[in-house]
Amino acid sequence: MPGHADTLTAAPAVDPDVRRPLFALAALAGAAGYARHRARGIPFCPLVAGSRVGADWPERRGVTGDPVAGEMDDLATYARPDFDPGRVDPAVRALYEHTADFEMTLAADWHRPFRAGAAVAARATSRLEQLNLPGPGEGTRTVESRLCRLDAPDPRDDPRLWVRTDRATGEAVFVAVYASHVRDGERLVNIAVPLPGANLSTVLRMRHLDSGLELTTDCPTGGLYLVTPVGAFALPASQRFRVYPGAHPDAPDAPDGRPADVLATQAMWLAGARFLTVRYAARR
Repeated sequence: MPGHADTLTAAPAVDPDVRRPLFALAALAGAAGYARHRARGIPFCPLVAGSRVGADWPERRGVTGDPVAGEMDDLATYARPDFDPGRVDPAVRALYEHTADFEMTLAADWHRPFRAGAAVAARATSRLEQLNLPGPGEGTRTVESRLCRLDAPDPRDDPRLWVRTDRATGEAVFVAVYASHVRDGERLVNIAVPLPGANLSTVLRMRHLDSGLELTTDCPTGGLYLVTPVGAFALPASQRFRVYPGAHPDAPDAPDGRPADVLATQAMWLAGARFLTVRYAARR
């Protein structure tokens, strides 16, 4: 129509102050969708905590089953063509199969730039009595273990509770439900840590580390996951355990400087930055 083009008006430009939040929301939605996609197909423990966890959480929830000796009955269940449990040092193997026989001393090394936040977080975890690691400069803690089967529905294999308490104060240091599951013919470690209204779950693969063990989230479905009532979401975090017989030349120093049957490190990363290393010494 003659002159029609002259009557058209351009679409109004989107204000940059509006566009930026829209892009941010789209990015967050995309990240959440990807995080949820990564968690699909993994069996997770459904248990969560209230405002406090503590050493008596299993009794308060009514999920305490019969006592057991270890985190697992037999390391042989993790055997596969490239992992032979028979190669693992007897002391390291005993730590997993007869966990309650060991006393553990631990120290936490917080890395920059996370130290300031760690001091605040340590106060919160002390009140919660969960993930209750020493804050920066707090020295070592000696913990005792109590293990029992989980008496509650759980889609994972052979779930069992492991409650670690500070021997000096009786406070819970770490309360978790240990189990495993099989994915693509391979058995993976699957650990759930109850938190208020959610749990933090970790999936790890076992590897040889000379005569010791490495447990790592560096595998196809490995990782840390936040499990909530609305679903599970992969977190931008990873971790690795390295476990050595005490006399191994590559073993880390004991936190308290004394000889130990087993020595280990737990390293954690957030968005690719290492923020925490926990050193353990275990003695029968």
